[in-house]
Amino acid sequence: MAERRVVLAIDGSNYSDEAFNFYCENLHKENDLILVIHAFELNIIPTASYPYGLVYAEQWSDLSREANEESEEVLRKIGRKCEEHSKQNDKFKFELYKEDGKPGEVICKFAQDKKAEMIVIGCRGLGAIGRTLLGSVSDYCVHNAHIPVAVVRSSSPEEHKK
Repeated sequence: MAERRVVLAIDGSNYSDEAFNFYCENLHKENDLILVIHAFELNIIPTASYPYGLVYAEQWSDLSREANEESEEVLRKIGRKCEEHSKQNDKFKFELYKEDGKPGEVICKFAQDKKAEMIVIGCRGLGAIGRTLLGSVSDYCVHNAHIPVAVVRSSSPEEHKK
């Protein structure tokens, strides 16, 4: 049987953990290669913070370093979960990736470049107004990915009341 490539998009949140758990319990097949991607966007400091509206090279470097360190920690955390699951299931193969950019765009391009067959992603449950105001990575992926996208909603009853 051919290898199936599945992208698991994570951000370090509980929603990502639920997407991972859902994948493991409901979607995983023994020939899967799980391509875990943490897509992050560097936060830009509001220009009002600086007297001339510029982010200086040193400050940008610090922001970039911090974002990369946070991303590496997110990947270490999910890597430990994958290793634990791998001990229970010797057919659990995974690779970890991180990439800077707009998360929705990064995830869709990554999936296409890696020739993935599915994307699994968590959902914050923002509702229509929240998605309109804040945007939604899962919504972006559903509308722009070239492959099926499994959007995993929170199993917490409190989240469903929003």
